[in-house]
Amino acid sequence: MAKPAPKAAATDTAAPAKNHKLLIIIIAVLVLVIAGGAGWFFTRDKAPEGEHVEAVKHEPVLKPSYVPLGEKFTVNLQQEEGDRYLQVGITLKILDAKVEEEIKTAMPEIRSRLLLLLSSKKPSELVSVEGKQALVQQVIGAVDAILNIPPAAVAVVTAEGHTEPAPAKTTGVVDVLFTDFIIQ
Repeated sequence: MAKPAPKAAATDTAAPAKNHKLLIIIIAVLVLVIAGGAGWFFTRDKAPEGEHVEAVKHEPVLKPSYVPLGEKFTVNLQQEEGDRYLQVGITLKILDAKVEEEIKTAMPEIRSRLLLLLSSKKPSELVSVEGKQALVQQVIGAVDAILNIPPAAVAVVTAEGHTEPAPAKTTGVVDVLFTDFIIQ
């Protein structure tokens, strides 16, 4: 009976070696799975596919250009209490180079319409900030009309009474800047 005992001892040393190899294989597989999952997690937002590409695309940043309307405008204002005049320098802000060329081509008509617009104002309309802001919108509308650009969207009041702002204007004249503004 002494012979079976040595066989048992040999199998006892072989079993831990098999367990040790199995443990190494399991650890290696787990490391690969974790590394693959981490790689997928960190790269999934950086490589969108299909429909997601459309949502991720950003609008190009439009660089503004400024078009001065030449000499200052000097006009007589509508009488309220004696003769008053307005002297104003106007620069148009645009986002499209094509519009700049159209403005330069139509400059005589633009200046004429703006002279008529400015001379129709009363001094009391132009003294306040709100009056100047209203004039900005009227100048934008007049120039856009000459250039055949549709009017910008306006703010919308919802049924609940909330005001939803209009989207930012990107075509035609987007702003009017007064470089001088004197009422005498």
